[in-house]
Amino acid sequence: MRIEGFQRLLTYLVLWIGIGSLSQTAFADRVLVSTLKGEVGDGSVDEVIQDLQSAEDTGSHLVVLKIDTPGGYIDPTRRLVQAILDSAVPVVGYVAPAGAHAGSAGTFILSACHIAAMSPATNVGSAKPVMVAFGEPDPDMKVKIINDAAAQMRSLAQLRGRNAEWLESAVLESKNVTAQEALALGVIDLIAPSQGELLKQLDGREVDVAGQTVVLELSQPEMVEGEASAGQPQYLWWVYAGLALLVFEVIAPGFIAMFFGAGALFTALAIYLGFPTEQGYQFGLFSLVSLALLFFFRWRFKAIFTGDATSAQGASELEAGMIGHRVDYISGFDDASKGRGVVEYRGSNWQATGAFDVLAPGQTLVICGINSNVLEVEVK
Repeated sequence: MRIEGFQRLLTYLVLWIGIGSLSQTAFADRVLVSTLKGEVGDGSVDEVIQDLQSAEDTGSHLVVLKIDTPGGYIDPTRRLVQAILDSAVPVVGYVAPAGAHAGSAGTFILSACHIAAMSPATNVGSAKPVMVAFGEPDPDMKVKIINDAAAQMRSLAQLRGRNAEWLESAVLESKNVTAQEALALGVIDLIAPSQGELLKQLDGREVDVAGQTVVLELSQPEMVEGEASAGQPQYLWWVYAGLALLVFEVIAPGFIAMFFGAGALFTALAIYLGFPTEQGYQFGLFSLVSLALLFFFRWRFKAIFTGDATSAQGASELEAGMIGHRVDYISGFDDASKGRGVVEYRGSNWQATGAFDVLAPGQTLVICGINSNVLEVEVK
């Protein structure tokens, strides 16, 4: 009996070890795909760094960082470069799809990756820092920033065994090359027309990660989308907000929400076209545009819908269309304000007068005439 119990225990242990081995094998080909698209800023960099951490936490074998950026800000770029250098999981920088580019900050990020790849019909370079300042920037400061960036690029190229001379010239002289030229110059490691082809070329490749040689096993890769890839672009949230505000204006007219809705849609378009989203700039743009529309155009829209505009003959342009329309009682027409009150018509409050003194509960008011900006109402 004791022998049978021991055999049973041994069988359980073998099965448990086997299942554990299968689980490890299942994660061996796990590839997390992250995306850096548009301007390099704090928000986009935070998402990619979060993906790098997620890859490490889940035991992913590789991170594919798809890059398509015109550049961005120095500090976020440095943070992402440092995160890639510190990553315990190999990172493949992949400039894709066709037509994409790794400009300016994107060149630094691509150069920091353990493997640098590009899709055909893409380009890389133009990494010279541009100083944005009011007035003429300090010449000495400008030289310091450019030289510092050039030294960082050179060190990244030396670390990854790439063409340090050309990559430095991309900073100092803003040089830019195509994918084919970059491969010939030794700026990148390979060209792949698709993500599937990229993984095929990487299968069995040795990568140096923090001083350790890692062999990429990608014969049956399990693709997982990171937060940066799965999340919706920021401009879409502004589109949703703008449409919601316009719907709210229709439900509860007040000639206010519509202008903020238009401001949100304008902000969405600006972000889509590359407007910076650093430090809340998009919220400043939204506020500025919305308030400008509100103050400069609200009176015009209100005039169209309420009939404040007058014709050459002095009569309201919309007077004929307003006669007989029902209005909502707001206040007045009581013992304290006999024959006078305030009513609401199409989302706006109007001063009103009536031939009656006091309005009884439940009575309906309709427009019977207009005297300047005062509605004449009667009980219906």
